[in-house]
Amino acid sequence: MSRWRYLKFGVVGASGTLVNLLVLYLAQEFFLASIEPATQRLYASLACAIGLATLNNFVWNRRWTWQDRQSQWRGTVAGQFARYALASWLGTSVQYILTLWLAQHMHYLIGNVLAIGVASVVNYAANDWWTFRGNPRDVSEDETRLRYRYISFALLLLTLAVYLFDLGGENIPRNGDELVYAHIAFQTWLQADVTGQWLPLVSAIQDMRNTKPPLLIWQAMLPLWLGLDWSLWWIRLPSLLYTLATTVLVVWATRRLARWPSMQATVERSPLDAVTLSYIAGLIYLGCFSTYRYGRPYLTSAIETFWMGLPFWALLAAQLRGPQRLALPSAGLFVLTGLSWGMVALHKSFVLLAPLGATLWLALCWQQPRQWWGAMWRVGMSVALGTGLFALWFLIDPDPMSVWREFVVGENWGKVGGAQESVYWRTALLGGSSIWVQSLALLQNGLVLGPLIAAVMVMGLKAWPATWRARQQGALQPTALLWMYIAVMSLFFMVPSQRSARYLIPLMPMVAVLCALHLWQLPRWAQRLCLVLGCLMALGGLAFLGLFLWGGWRLDLYPLWGRLGLLLILVLQVLALLRLLWPSASDTTLRASWLWLLGLCVSLFAWFGLLNAPLHSPGNQFDARAQARVQGAHLLTPSNFNGDFERWRFVLPGVREITPYREEVPTDAAQLRAWFENHDAVIVRRVWNQAEPDCEAAGCDVMGQRLVIRGRHRSSDINWQSVQTPEVLLFWREYLLVKR
Repeated sequence: MSRWRYLKFGVVGASGTLVNLLVLYLAQEFFLASIEPATQRLYASLACAIGLATLNNFVWNRRWTWQDRQSQWRGTVAGQFARYALASWLGTSVQYILTLWLAQHMHYLIGNVLAIGVASVVNYAANDWWTFRGNPRDVSEDETRLRYRYISFALLLLTLAVYLFDLGGENIPRNGDELVYAHIAFQTWLQADVTGQWLPLVSAIQDMRNTKPPLLIWQAMLPLWLGLDWSLWWIRLPSLLYTLATTVLVVWATRRLARWPSMQATVERSPLDAVTLSYIAGLIYLGCFSTYRYGRPYLTSAIETFWMGLPFWALLAAQLRGPQRLALPSAGLFVLTGLSWGMVALHKSFVLLAPLGATLWLALCWQQPRQWWGAMWRVGMSVALGTGLFALWFLIDPDPMSVWREFVVGENWGKVGGAQESVYWRTALLGGSSIWVQSLALLQNGLVLGPLIAAVMVMGLKAWPATWRARQQGALQPTALLWMYIAVMSLFFMVPSQRSARYLIPLMPMVAVLCALHLWQLPRWAQRLCLVLGCLMALGGLAFLGLFLWGGWRLDLYPLWGRLGLLLILVLQVLALLRLLWPSASDTTLRASWLWLLGLCVSLFAWFGLLNAPLHSPGNQFDARAQARVQGAHLLTPSNFNGDFERWRFVLPGVREITPYREEVPTDAAQLRAWFENHDAVIVRRVWNQAEPDCEAAGCDVMGQRLVIRGRHRSSDINWQSVQTPEVLLFWREYLLVKR
């Protein structure tokens, strides 16, 4: 029967479509014809049609599609129908989300057909594994493990889709300086387009030119060189590819370690197999908020995360091929190391080569302590190769002294040791940049997963003496390499005068592997505590996103189906929180709870993307008439942060020149008239309840308006009264004014 189950499910779905159409017609034309206005009648008719179609599908799926499982069901019919309704709404939400996304890249009807196909598979899987699955006690342990493998893999694929969704959006979580480096890349391209020279770097922002090595800038220039559009999507795509490549390494390493003989005692305590553990490691890495925030934008941590870790993954692969007691790794590994670290230096900073070299040397000494000298000179050669690649910048840049002054002295020495001694120790011991705050950086990066990371790190510290004794007896633990990487790099980033949790993002792949492997060694009470604390931290994000939804709802930003889809995600998140806050202590429920928590992290990211998507839709952009009006124009735009004005290069690509002004400057008619003496177009912001600019008095035309997220609030802006009107607190109206 299971062979034809999906086909039966499709037949029942087709019957539901007929019921939906019939009820909609009868209600609209006869039964509810007295309801006015017509829009309200349509809402009521749709509700009746959807409700009866859902009931029809449930009855036939219960009696026909999954008839063989009804004897296993221990609950009530009402409870089963509630599950079926939630599964149906999940499929509807998937269809809505995918249609929104695909419509940006193809005809909306084709996108909708593809979305319906994917949503039907999701709907079927949810009903097969949840609504009609029968009693869990009737499912064998092998089948349960197989289900967890499929669920974790599907969740990993969903997470990758969430990362890809709205990648080119203007309001995705990102580093505030992203637009600074987009500005440098675009200005350097303008120079290269005329002279053919990609160096020196060019910037109109004071003291912001050689603050990052050239490969990061050239990466953003590459789409223009290939003849592609200057868009956020293209310049961010390499960052996402680096994040995906690191995720592949995390999955691979976890699977290999879980199958390593010396890890069997650890893995046997896990209720999941090696494949499922590897997927969970990938989910932990992608579920960290730092990965989502800094693994997608153009100004990213994904590049250094990949290249810093690649030699250590290669060394781990060499160790897992078998014990090598007599020889150091081959020369190829050290060449790979030098090339990788050269990429680190040319994308981020040459200073990172010092702690990376120390970490690799310690790892080799841990493996072959008697060959410490051979390891030292080999690692030294790798560091020299990486430094030599970085030094090429000085050779090919026409202005090497500016590179030395702005990058080496200003950007690097200023952070590592530029502060006065008294100031250095004060910031090191007190305040938000202290070493005590920095010691919690891994937890900050994990956010909702922070309690889990803390528990695993504490467990690793407690186990270190036993690991040291085992090493003295000749036993090698492959995970020691990952622990060393985390320890040495964490200590190094406490040294600079400028400290940030962001600097420890390259450690998160190793943290994810260790969490997936050692999570199941935690006592049940510790696992439950981590789950509860993670839920409580998720409540903060849930509250903010709920406020965002409320504000957008009051602005009529979301259509009816969008509102229902977002509300469904909210319901699923609340159910996940309830499920996590009161888990029973059995292994079965604990492993399910961890998947719920990882799914909760992904759903928070997805919900934020969905709430932002209407802001990036064509309906919220300036039309072709407005774009044509500002071709070659000199644009004046508000700015409240370095490089913020550069986003208009993506919104209005035809403008010739962009000049920023401080957003707190009054924009009354007199000021607008003064601005139009030297500028062709001006962007003016208003909060929701403010009147639009007085163009009659200013002598201009309003060419369009759009909604954008309002950020960087002053402390006085946030109070109980402002929270009651979230549309004013969270959104701007931006008007494009053009001189008559």
